[in-house]
Amino acid sequence: MKKYVQQMWMIHDTLFINKEDALNIEDGKETVKKVYVGVDAGIDLDLQQESSDFFGRWIFQTESEAQQEVNEFNQ
Repeated sequence: MKKYVQQMWMIHDTLFINKEDALNIEDGKETVKKVYVGVDAGIDLDLQQESSDFFGRWIFQTESEAQQEVNEFNQ
């Protein structure tokens, strides 16, 4: 199964596709961070709120790093 890179927002080990959703649970203990996630193509996920544990090692701080790993995986 191929992967693609999806920009997401993470707070408290939870990922959101929309930054506003993540900001709604920001409580001052942790701030929202932009991350890039290698997501399996063809799998329907609830990208409104997903545990970061589900993606394991496929969460990256930069888009270029995420894209490089996804490209290598997809070869």
